[in-house]
Amino acid sequence: MSVYQPSDDSELLLKAIVNLNNLKTLEIGIGSGIILQSLSSNNNYVVGIDINQESIDYAISFLQKLNLHNNVDLILGDGPNMFNSETFDLIVFNPPYLPHDNYTDRATDGGKTGLELTIEWLEISLNIIKKTGRIIFLQSNLTPINKYLETISESLSVNILLKKKLFFEELYIIEIMHKK
Repeated sequence: MSVYQPSDDSELLLKAIVNLNNLKTLEIGIGSGIILQSLSSNNNYVVGIDINQESIDYAISFLQKLNLHNNVDLILGDGPNMFNSETFDLIVFNPPYLPHDNYTDRATDGGKTGLELTIEWLEISLNIIKKTGRIIFLQSNLTPINKYLETISESLSVNILLKKKLFFEELYIIEIMHKK
């Protein structure tokens, strides 16, 4: 397993979070640490989780070189299920979102439809986000995300913050919050 390298999806997510600051933040699936770098530059306390030890090691080294490691805790783990209370103001993730095929890569395989891991992370995140907090994540039109968003928008506030059209897919940055 290697470290997930930034691409169009990471850059789009970075645009959505770059101006968010002074928040208690969680990033699920830190990959190369580029999102974690922005979060740790602008926020008081950041937790990063990844299932890949190489990503954790890479991020530690990366953040230490930039002197951004003092307000960051990194956890080797499979998603945010180790938290059990309304802890965070902001949860950010760029999940594996491609539908499963014969080529399986944990960094990109989001399950049979590509949405299974996203839904799991969202459901857990809704239990650990403060009532005034928000969840920001990336998704692709290669998954059946629209139907899912319609369903959850009955009880949650759902916004598309950014879109980016690529030649083979369209990427979305989605924000979900509790309705007030």
